[in-house]
Amino acid sequence: MTQYPDELGAWWTGFPGSDRPTWLAPSPLGALAPAQEGMRGAISQRALRRGWVVPGGKRERARREAAAQWRRQVIASIRAPSLKSGVITVGSGFGGTGKTDVAVTLAAIYAAARPADRVILADSNDDMPHGYIRLGGMPVDTMPPPQRPLSIRGFYQACTDGSIKIYADLRDAVAWLQGVAVIRGDTADECIGVDFGEQEYQTVLEFLQCMSNIVVNDGGTGLFAKLQVGTLLHGDKYVFVTEASQLGFWSIGQVFSRYRNYEGERDKPLSEPEARHLTRLMDEATVVVDKYVESDPEQAKWCAQIRESFEGTQVSVVASPWDQALANRVALDLGAVSAATLDAKLAMAEVVLRGVDEANRRRQGLPATGNGQRALAEPPRWPSQPVPPRLTDPAAAAGPAAAAATEPEPAWWAARGAGD
Repeated sequence: MTQYPDELGAWWTGFPGSDRPTWLAPSPLGALAPAQEGMRGAISQRALRRGWVVPGGKRERARREAAAQWRRQVIASIRAPSLKSGVITVGSGFGGTGKTDVAVTLAAIYAAARPADRVILADSNDDMPHGYIRLGGMPVDTMPPPQRPLSIRGFYQACTDGSIKIYADLRDAVAWLQGVAVIRGDTADECIGVDFGEQEYQTVLEFLQCMSNIVVNDGGTGLFAKLQVGTLLHGDKYVFVTEASQLGFWSIGQVFSRYRNYEGERDKPLSEPEARHLTRLMDEATVVVDKYVESDPEQAKWCAQIRESFEGTQVSVVASPWDQALANRVALDLGAVSAATLDAKLAMAEVVLRGVDEANRRRQGLPATGNGQRALAEPPRWPSQPVPPRLTDPAAAAGPAAAAATEPEPAWWAARGAGD
């Protein structure tokens, strides 16, 4: 077994916690899977207690195969883009919306579906390195400082000192969890006396872009997070995580309005290309309604309002159902989540990476694929399953947002990846 994910072989299937055989292998819902609906399903529940298996009927098996085919198509779409580098910034208007859940899920899915890529998760949550823990890392406050994997402040210091120059240096210094290189957030004691702000984090992102295919940036939280604004200037895709509530609906308008009208700070105003890039990120963002419970009438109402607010735009909206296996501070196990929730996460990962691919192609001066805003068909589901995510179809969008998508990238942005 090799140590690093960019060395192919038997590494992945033997990596603890990868769950690759569980959810990325061919569908286990074959002809002999127990029936789950109708009279056969009722008999199957009793038969299983005695070790007998009552397979599903012809219609049930056909639906299972259709669902498995849908998942294979989504995973193939995730594998398709050839990314030189792409930065995904995950943000939210307030805490507790599931931002870290979305960040670690995206990183884990990309690492599993694209094992030859270099996937990095950078966590900027001070005092709460949840991303590191959610991917299976040990609590760092229980480890002696010399044994702790490199944190975001430590990584910045190592970059400026020259101790990390190439990818081999990075992979030896950070934590490897579920195929993801994790640069964790700092603990309270590590934040003391170390200045780390917008400029330092931008330096880290610029460095990571030179040695990775996909960077998932677990960005700041709040309506006026300077750190999040700074990191967005070096991003290819903005993922805004909210909840299906009145507060969640209000925060979307506040955050998007602020970033579209942001002119920079008094001592550092935004240039025209930077402002145009920030506006484009908002126009092509993905809004994730996380921890969504469709059976809750209040949540269903606000989720519908969120979708309606972006009709006719290029913003995609994805609803991700809640699952107990995704509880906070519990190590992520994609093989343990329900089929409906996993399908929602895969749909989210596919639409986000498609947006990153379009931005990456623009930066390199390549023609657009035309699939940047293609909506996914809903997966076939059981009658008892919740409705999977319905992506808005903004292909017919018109107006300023649609016109902005046809503008060429400014020269400063196109030159950003020249040294990769």
